[in-house]
Amino acid sequence: MTIKSIDMQVLVQKVGDVAKIQQAQQTGNNHRQEEFIKNINEQTDRYTKTVNKTLQSEQKKVNQKEEKEKQSRKRNRDSNKKEDEETTDNKPQNSNESGSNLDIII
Repeated sequence: MTIKSIDMQVLVQKVGDVAKIQQAQQTGNNHRQEEFIKNINEQTDRYTKTVNKTLQSEQKKVNQKEEKEKQSRKRNRDSNKKEDEETTDNKPQNSNESGSNLDIII
């Protein structure tokens, strides 16, 4: 395909217009990308600074679990106290017998 001289004169004048249009498109794309990044950063900041509310059912489950743990700890303490009392009651009265029993706790 050959280009005539008249066509070449028209094309040379249009090159400036085409360059301006392409430059405008490029800067528009850059601005849109910057806005998109800015929105993502704002969303990320907002999500990291807010605390999600727990559902009522979840809150009940957590409270029930804590209550069960407290009760089991209390039972363990009570049983340990009873065992300690029993071991102190079973200590030999005679000093000759002291040291004959060995308590091993694991």
